[in-house]
Amino acid sequence: MAKPALVLRLTNDLARFDKEVGDMKESQHRECVSRANGAAYQISVWIPPGTPPAGGWPVVYVLDANAMFATFVEAIQRSGRRPDATGIGMAAVVGIAHGGERLFATEYRYRDYTFEASTLVDANHAADKAGGGAEFLAFIAEQLAPELSAEFGLNAARQSLFGHSLAGYFVLNALAVRPEVFCHYAAISPSVWWQPEALAMRLNALEQAATESIRGVLVAVGEWEGQPAPWLLGTPGVAALVQRRAARQMITQACAAADHLRPVLGERVTYRCFPEEDHSSIVMIAIQRTLRLMFS
Repeated sequence: MAKPALVLRLTNDLARFDKEVGDMKESQHRECVSRANGAAYQISVWIPPGTPPAGGWPVVYVLDANAMFATFVEAIQRSGRRPDATGIGMAAVVGIAHGGERLFATEYRYRDYTFEASTLVDANHAADKAGGGAEFLAFIAEQLAPELSAEFGLNAARQSLFGHSLAGYFVLNALAVRPEVFCHYAAISPSVWWQPEALAMRLNALEQAATESIRGVLVAVGEWEGQPAPWLLGTPGVAALVQRRAARQMITQACAAADHLRPVLGERVTYRCFPEEDHSSIVMIAIQRTLRLMFS
């Protein structure tokens, strides 16, 4: 007797799930010590199955990989199979994490994602060790990316960089300091408040010739980064949150960063303020938009 349609569908879905889990298990994980700063990083690499396109797989470099790497891989597995419907193709994913079990290692994020100290964060949060962004960028550009491109046949001309929050601030600074390294930059909810004047100075110094390889830049924030989301109203601590967000001006500062880029990059800059999203919830939408940007 034939199995009911629902059972058949469930069986097929489980088989597909098993295959995707198997694909995830094909990810490689290794420790890499930076020659630029001597720090050790956990590197995760996922390569799509099948034959790469001419020139090698496009690749997205994902910061805070303990929190983001698996989500990126799953997004490509699901969306990349139907590029006609999603605008997203297959791409390799490289995750860079600070090691250990924590999703976000605050003290190392301050060290690697910033280019100078900030008066808005006190030394009790290891802010006194901030300012190592140039060395971290050198590690990616001069050591990690060339080595992985050679090992896995990645397309060095189709590299993208994704960062959220303080990592998004790093992305904007990386674009300003070494715009030739990546062709796509995604700065999601960037913490421009860390040093807005220094960032603006770097972005304003960009020259047209240096940005010729850049195909697209996405700067995005959530509507509720300017004020508390409705579900937070009346909860303990919301007053402190309102005060902090008023000081940081996430939406205004992200929009200003995009404006600094437009004189040089023009329509290659996309700014989005996603409705009904907060600082954390924006990530899921931003991943899809970043991948679509890579294949636009």
